[in-house]
Amino acid sequence: MKEAIAALLLVAPAVSAHASADAPGKVAPVAEVYKTHCQSCHMADGDSPLEPLNFVDSLWKHGSAPAKVAGVIADGVPGSAMLAFNAKLTPAEVRALAAYVRAFDKSLKPAAKARKKK
Repeated sequence: MKEAIAALLLVAPAVSAHASADAPGKVAPVAEVYKTHCQSCHMADGDSPLEPLNFVDSLWKHGSAPAKVAGVIADGVPGSAMLAFNAKLTPAEVRALAAYVRAFDKSLKPAAKARKKK
């Protein structure tokens, strides 16, 4: 959890500063990158009805560490519907998306709330 939050905090500014290829000069925050490239399969809240596409249930077939998730985003999963996005997204966008989708995992939220109360 700490890795996901740290990655999001470190990478989000880099992604938000990245200009979109579709609209030169326009800022592309990670939520917009997710909406454009991921939401159609994984749903707006990450709660896809198809198990392999679901981010909220804490089942991460290819690993849940931000680096593992980034690898899946960048390289895709051969033999599956998960395409590689390394040609469409910058490395910073891939890292930001990895942290963003990890945050959908409901098993992470109680731990985050407990730390805030301390």
